[in-house]
Amino acid sequence: MSSYDFTYIIPDNFSRRTFQYLQQKNSELAATFARCTYEYEDVGLAYYAGLKTGDNWDKHALDFTIEGSRNDIEILQQSNNALKDAIGKALKPSDSGFMIRHIYYFPSEESILDLPQSNVDRLNADISTAEGVLKDLIQVSERLCSNASYSATSLENSINDYFRDALCFMGYNEVKDQTRHGVSISEKDAGEVDLLLTKSGKEIAIFEGLKLDSVNTKYIDEHIKKAIDNYNALGTATFIVSYVNVANYDSFWEKYYEHISNYAHNMECRSTMKELTHPNATTRIAYEILSKDGYDFPVYFMTIKIA
Repeated sequence: MSSYDFTYIIPDNFSRRTFQYLQQKNSELAATFARCTYEYEDVGLAYYAGLKTGDNWDKHALDFTIEGSRNDIEILQQSNNALKDAIGKALKPSDSGFMIRHIYYFPSEESILDLPQSNVDRLNADISTAEGVLKDLIQVSERLCSNASYSATSLENSINDYFRDALCFMGYNEVKDQTRHGVSISEKDAGEVDLLLTKSGKEIAIFEGLKLDSVNTKYIDEHIKKAIDNYNALGTATFIVSYVNVANYDSFWEKYYEHISNYAHNMECRSTMKELTHPNATTRIAYEILSKDGYDFPVYFMTIKIA
């Protein structure tokens, strides 16, 4: 096979590779792409199609048409160069012989059916969005730990307020504090969410904060039940964030991780608990995938050591 014997076939994992390339640059952009549909047209030899630079001998040019909600299309258009670069890499031009020429954008009619193509695509998009929220929470936690105004004596609600205000400044313009949402522990009236993060009218994360000075299993379980079972009617990505004041943080985390790993949920676990790389000395994170009536969603457990 010579260097110019191309397959002229779109790689089988093209969509996934495009998503992954975008995720490395902007997780929200990746999620937006996953919600849209696309078509492509082979417009012939790349040189004669106007792609006159680079090694394009015998390569073909492709034009892509992407369709999605008006809001998603606007986001993709604003990041056209990043999207074009991701598609170009995902095409594997040295193997497929395909190069991207143009991307055309078409907003579809707003519809309740304007959804990802599969539940896997939807979950990947939700996880991508949740990872963006997680990065912001880590940044807020670093500022919290560097803020002398907050310490082991600070009230739980005071620290929740700090996260609320910081997230507002970070662009979560629709953060709602203590929204009556879901049902309370008693299941007799509406519940109150510590923080409900929404964008474009859609819930993207539930935040439940608690303060701990030990692995108080009863208190931890109460907050898990509130955030996942009682407050989370829609299967929204959930963040259970603990503000921890202990002498031995490593020992605390080991016991805490063991407890949450063995917690008996009232729903199916799609994946076992996994520990993420420590982002800094004061933060530990783990996550799992739960399923609410067949709808999969991520749950993140985050602990922050406060002085």
